[in-house]
Amino acid sequence: MVNATTLVIFRELKKPISISEIADLLGLDHSTVSTAVSLLVVEGLAEKQRDGKKVLVKRSNTLHARSLEDILKEYPRLPVEKLFANSPMEVLSVLTHPHNITEIAAITGLNRHTVSTSLKNLSGYGIVLKEKGRFIMNKRHRQIVDLVNNYWRFAANQLLCDIADDAIILWQRGPEFLFKTQTDLGGSDEQNIHPTATAVFPGYNLQMITTTRYYFHSKRRLRVEDNIIHTILIDPQNPTYNSYAMFLANQSGAIDLLKVGRHYDLDKHIESLLEYQRTKEKNSNTVLPWNEYIDLFNSMVVVKNV
Repeated sequence: MVNATTLVIFRELKKPISISEIADLLGLDHSTVSTAVSLLVVEGLAEKQRDGKKVLVKRSNTLHARSLEDILKEYPRLPVEKLFANSPMEVLSVLTHPHNITEIAAITGLNRHTVSTSLKNLSGYGIVLKEKGRFIMNKRHRQIVDLVNNYWRFAANQLLCDIADDAIILWQRGPEFLFKTQTDLGGSDEQNIHPTATAVFPGYNLQMITTTRYYFHSKRRLRVEDNIIHTILIDPQNPTYNSYAMFLANQSGAIDLLKVGRHYDLDKHIESLLEYQRTKEKNSNTVLPWNEYIDLFNSMVVVKNV
């Protein structure tokens, strides 16, 4: 999110100032400052405004810009440019729940060395804590938690503004998020947008009559277990969506549902659904009575003509 140059410029944006004035103040080349300012604008940390013929730069009023400002005031000696660069920000996004290095690497797509280095740096400043072999963000650092959450929310909204103005985010963790829209986006590897949840049901002979489409933004390729989890995430307390998820699990023969569920911090929820399937008895308010579950399943299965 930030580097040494963008951070030193951000610190100077206490009032609107021109690029030339920033260059003179910091002793930097005009083109270097211009490039850094453009990056700050893209990242939602700065904005430009015109004052007659002059173009001035000022701090943005976005939530994550305010969070970064608070951190700089509270921890003036913290090496922000190292701790909140791209990889550490992805690692931090996972640590709202405890995870080990292997799990963090699998969730983020980063290699173990990068994850380990980020954790070492973050732990050294008390931003990340280690408990029973797993790492978690130190919630005492409220400003840092806010920075991580606000930054990734901003990044997701910026992307969605460009591709679907009616999109609504249903779940998010760092750069990955589930959203719904009435717009048919297809599947775009370039934008890392993947159809998911009930949008993939027809491929498993499950019929859905709906105009709502579900997509997941991720750098990684989705497995059917991801599609199942995403169906739950539409509304985890809704018995119908939990039933839909189990239908897809049955039709696809998914075998790693509990393992993948841990990546979404849904392992207890998945365990309850699997127990429900084993016992065929309603065990919570998030599932249907078994006879209603079977009736709904039979209404959705497409019978192929022989």
